[in-house]
Amino acid sequence: MFCPECGKKNLSEAKFCEHCGAKIVDDTKVIKEKKPKKDKKPMSKKNKIIISIIIVLCVTLTIVGLILSNNYKPSKVALEYFTALMENDTDKLYDYISVPENEFTTKEMFKKVNDDNDDDDDLLNYKVTSEKISNDGLTAEVEISYTKEDDKTTSTKTIYLVKDKKNKLLIFDNWKISNQSSMINEDYTITTIKDATLKLEGITVDEKYKENSSYNYDTYVIPALFKGTYDVTISLKNGLTTKTTINVNNSYSANINDLELSDEDEDNLENTIKDNINTLYKAAIEKKTFDDVKTSFEYDDADLSDLESSYNSFSNSINGLIEYNVDEVEIEDISINSDGYLYVQTKISYKYTAEKYIQDETVSKEDNDIAYLTFDYADGFKLVDMLGLTTYFSRY
Repeated sequence: MFCPECGKKNLSEAKFCEHCGAKIVDDTKVIKEKKPKKDKKPMSKKNKIIISIIIVLCVTLTIVGLILSNNYKPSKVALEYFTALMENDTDKLYDYISVPENEFTTKEMFKKVNDDNDDDDDLLNYKVTSEKISNDGLTAEVEISYTKEDDKTTSTKTIYLVKDKKNKLLIFDNWKISNQSSMINEDYTITTIKDATLKLEGITVDEKYKENSSYNYDTYVIPALFKGTYDVTISLKNGLTTKTTINVNNSYSANINDLELSDEDEDNLENTIKDNINTLYKAAIEKKTFDDVKTSFEYDDADLSDLESSYNSFSNSINGLIEYNVDEVEIEDISINSDGYLYVQTKISYKYTAEKYIQDETVSKEDNDIAYLTFDYADGFKLVDMLGLTTYFSRY
């Protein structure tokens, strides 16, 4: 041990330096004084509340996250789609399908063509029996087993899904139904009358969908249409409007070249045919020229050259006819010719009286025949040509 005063070495047990007599202190035996412990302050009520809130929020977020994650699983999406499909819930169904956007694939159009569907199935029970997600995580396949009220046997339906690149709520997978072919027809083709305005459920089919035009017809190709029944309106360039329906189901095209007149228009056309034919026969019986009768057929911008030619040939072929009257007219077919006129195939039932051959007597009979009449439309049906009017009458 060394002296703290003179620095000389001493025995380890020495208490005083043997050289200078200074007191020697063994530092190794000095006990350090302990610092007094500070008393901990109790946590404030405010901090306790904050920590409690944080804990509750963490637990809540964890639970909500698990619930939402479960709701966005392929099996959950497929099951909700399946029940909406079976119940024909158009509001829900539309949200599950992915369709090319156009004016005919809106939610409103989807409801229009599906709300009248009476094929709703009364489900008795159902459950998901399997869920398979592809290795790349981009597609999924969900199988659902179910029974219905009217059929107690178990059926299965497989729902195919694809993952959208846009997530739900930024973090959850966004699964879409991929077997939408059961609800949509793509590239649907409609062939209709040339230069007519075509409307589906009141929406005009734009010229951009017109793929080609032939001699008498225009062809439209619509990128996507929901399967269902559509009200169709066809407006001809002469102003005549007709209505029909098309059923967009398993077929991929519709031909609506023949006109289906409204009941009112068909009645008007039949009455016009009766009046026109009676007028023509009466004039022919009386040996009138076309100039004598053309006022009955004239209208603004009328072209009656074909009618005049037909009348002259017709009137010169009638021999021995005394009286003629149409009883009934039945329209069998209507189409549009290259001039935009209505070409009408008509069955005509009539009565007539004619002179007997050689004898100074008459004969009265009933008969029917087919006539082919051509009409323009200008504030009503206007006859512009006639073919097939009977010129031979039995006189025996």
